[in-house]
Amino acid sequence: MQDGLGARKGPRRAFAPWLAIILLIGATGYFGSPAKAQDSAVRGKYLYRVTTLRAAPSGLTDLIDLLIRQEESGYYVLTRDEPPIIMRHSQGDQWDLLLLYPLESYEKYFDDDRIERREDNREFARTFEERFNSLVAFKEDLLAYGPDVEALRTAFNSNGLFHIEMFQALAGMHDELLHEREMENDFLVRTGRRPNMIFVGDLGSDVDSFTIGFYDSMQDFAAPSGLSPEEIEAAARAAGFPDRNSIGAYLRRFISQHHDTFAVKVR
Repeated sequence: MQDGLGARKGPRRAFAPWLAIILLIGATGYFGSPAKAQDSAVRGKYLYRVTTLRAAPSGLTDLIDLLIRQEESGYYVLTRDEPPIIMRHSQGDQWDLLLLYPLESYEKYFDDDRIERREDNREFARTFEERFNSLVAFKEDLLAYGPDVEALRTAFNSNGLFHIEMFQALAGMHDELLHEREMENDFLVRTGRRPNMIFVGDLGSDVDSFTIGFYDSMQDFAAPSGLSPEEIEAAARAAGFPDRNSIGAYLRRFISQHHDTFAVKVR
């Protein structure tokens, strides 16, 4: 959550030039292709398995090494599954690692051919699971819909710090919470920052939705806006908030809990 006094991306810029930059970013930019900027590159229908892990005491480095060795073993090539994007907790929530496994869809992931390929490599998977279980003290899974995997990998590879916010909605407030997330993205763009990527929970943990913001570094996250108070106020009102100081309070109308975490890149 970032209110009207929070950090922003880059030097002072008006909204119109920033919008032009978004439209010109192209396939290699933060969003992927320009046509997807406000659709599948920010909030899409691509399915992910989202796994949070807390390592056993003194087991974190061994756990990271095990996850990397699984990818390097060729297991994902053999099964036609995609390796996870891995983020390591820096400060905030109680987990150590966040893994984003790209599944694409239930139909693709549970395709008969891919199930058979996993069974053919079951011995390797069993050996991995035995070592994995010995290194993990806590594990939680969520199946969630999010942006296209190409856009996610581009943003991940281009940045080094990730701001992750996980939300539990109040009863009956799920749609309102998602709308608030989109309003905040509107505010971010109007003040010259990148929008957060939005993920919507489907099955699993009690996280209803979460967002990921992408930054070069903590200095990038904490950089002053460079806009005048009047410009920030106008951006907040244009995005639908009562004023710039009400953004955080407005979000709290729709949530029972939320957790902030900063994370850094593993791979």
